[in-house]
Amino acid sequence: MAKLAVFDFDHTIVDEDSDATIITRLREKRPPPEYDSGSRDWTPYMSDVFEHAFSAGFYPSDILDSIASMRPTPGMRELITTLAEQGWDVAILTDANTVFVNHWIKTNELQDAITTIVTNRAFWQNDRLFIEPCMRQTSCRLCPSNLCKSIALAQLCKNKNYTRIVYSGDGRNDFCPSTKLLSNGTVFPRKGYPLDELIKKTLATPEPQIKAKVVPWIDAYTIINELFPK
Repeated sequence: MAKLAVFDFDHTIVDEDSDATIITRLREKRPPPEYDSGSRDWTPYMSDVFEHAFSAGFYPSDILDSIASMRPTPGMRELITTLAEQGWDVAILTDANTVFVNHWIKTNELQDAITTIVTNRAFWQNDRLFIEPCMRQTSCRLCPSNLCKSIALAQLCKNKNYTRIVYSGDGRNDFCPSTKLLSNGTVFPRKGYPLDELIKKTLATPEPQIKAKVVPWIDAYTIINELFPK
């Protein structure tokens, strides 16, 4: 019987933020433009950051080395490899990009354990990194236009008869898909992060939006113990 484990990437699989890692590296050489949340989405801003990196003399190796240096969240390698060994489908659902995610999982030898990656498309052209939105959606007000994780999760489950779905994340954009899990599913919000706080708020209401079991975590060993208690 098929089971699905879904993970965010930044601050979930890795213990850092991939975009922030590049921005921090850039600030050491030539600070990029600041992000204005009132005027644009994050993905177009990162496109400008990549253009800035190129003009500042950053080579692809500079960016990829920074991504490769990001530490996994404690226990995450063991969790993902155990899920794969036990026959679970493992999906990464993130607002990062294909270049960052693919390079990191290959560096950490996890590519064979990951079934699917859903994220913004990125590609190199003449040593400059370009990024394109994963989707263009207007139906979900909880999520940015480039990625509604509920829509992506529904597509992952299409034509699949999953008997159990678990979701691990940390951010505000992980709340929307968490509300779609049924009572036999489990949401793993990282303690102290926005998803954890949003779930606490809704669970305190008369009609909470979360139906699934909620298991907060600090490291991935908590998730391993929940999914594989023996």
